[in-house]
Amino acid sequence: MLRIDGPKPAYTLREILECDYQELLEAAESRCTLLTELQNAVIELLPLSKKLLPSDIAQLVGAEAQANLMVYIYHYSLFAFADKAYTILNAQCTALAKALDANDAEDEEKGVENLGKTLEALGYVPFDTLLNHSAAGLLRLDIFKEHLQHRLDFPVIPVYDENGKRIGAWTFRDITGTMVKNGLSYEQLLTDCINAPLPDSTTIGKVVDDEKMVRIY
Repeated sequence: MLRIDGPKPAYTLREILECDYQELLEAAESRCTLLTELQNAVIELLPLSKKLLPSDIAQLVGAEAQANLMVYIYHYSLFAFADKAYTILNAQCTALAKALDANDAEDEEKGVENLGKTLEALGYVPFDTLLNHSAAGLLRLDIFKEHLQHRLDFPVIPVYDENGKRIGAWTFRDITGTMVKNGLSYEQLLTDCINAPLPDSTTIGKVVDDEKMVRIY
């Protein structure tokens, strides 16, 4: 019987990353678990917060109606933030694994640095209490996203035309900028919030591909 001594060969990008940077990989996968849990919690909350939305701009003169709109936007923003954070993690883990596979020391060093910074930034996010802050949460989320990446932006509220075709989205910075300029009394934002379909499944996948074989020994 043929016996091969030594470390287990790495065949996939995940295995390649695990061989050299197991702690970074495990930290990234742990963050993805938190992001998945956050999205699943938001999926349950969004239908409830949408029911409380004011039906027209005239109702937004009331403090309660304004708070309800802020809560809905915050919940939608949390879902989008989790998706964006996962996209960054996935890209950085994949880039590092490919640098290792190519034996590219310079890209490896850069990849370790970038991934380390992202993991550190996500470590500042209090995932266990994010949903406790409701309307005031948008201000805190604005701070957390800046830790992740300076002037980071991401689509939040999808926008559709009268035929049901998606034509764009309100990004996080679009929303906060509009609030600074117009407060909440901006009819198009309310209309698009009312018309936006709610997410029904998480968008968080694997932190790096572990099925496609990239090496053959």
